[in-house]
Amino acid sequence: MGGNPIVAQENAGGKEYALKAAFLYRFIDYVNWKDYSKNQAFKIAVLEQSPITASLLEMPKNKKIDIKEYKNLDEISFCNILFVPYNSTIPIETILSKFSGKPVLIVTERNGYGKKGAQMNFVIVENKLKFEVNLKAINKSGIGISSFLLQHAIIVQ
Repeated sequence: MGGNPIVAQENAGGKEYALKAAFLYRFIDYVNWKDYSKNQAFKIAVLEQSPITASLLEMPKNKKIDIKEYKNLDEISFCNILFVPYNSTIPIETILSKFSGKPVLIVTERNGYGKKGAQMNFVIVENKLKFEVNLKAINKSGIGISSFLLQHAIIVQ
C-alpha cells in the first residue's frame, strides 16, 4: 500500500471536494465584487491541479460560470475566485502579492493560510468542513461579504 499520500488523500476526499465545490458555488451569492455585473460570466480559476475542478464542473449551473485550471500563476489574468489547492507548489505569499488590491476572492485549503492572508481558507474542525475568513484581507481586496456568510465563518486575523 506504499502509494502516493496526496493521491490517497484526494481519493478519500472525493466527498470533501464535492462539498468544497458546493461552498465555492454558494459563496458567489454572498460575496460582492466591485465592477462585477450578474450578466457577465463568473470566473473561477483553479491553480494547478485539484479534484475540486471535476466537482465544480459537475455542479448544476444556474449561472454563467467559467471554470478553468491553470498550470501557473502567470496564465491567470482575471478571475473572481482563485482556488489554491493544498498541494500547490506556488508560495502563498507570491499568490497574494500578484492579486494584492484586486477584487479576487482567494480561497485556500491549507492550515494557516487564512492567517497568512488568504481571504477564505477551508479547514476541518471536529471532522466537519468549515471555512475561515480573514476580514483584513477581504477589506484590502475591495470585496464585500454578507453578514449571513460571516455568521458561519471562523474569523481569523
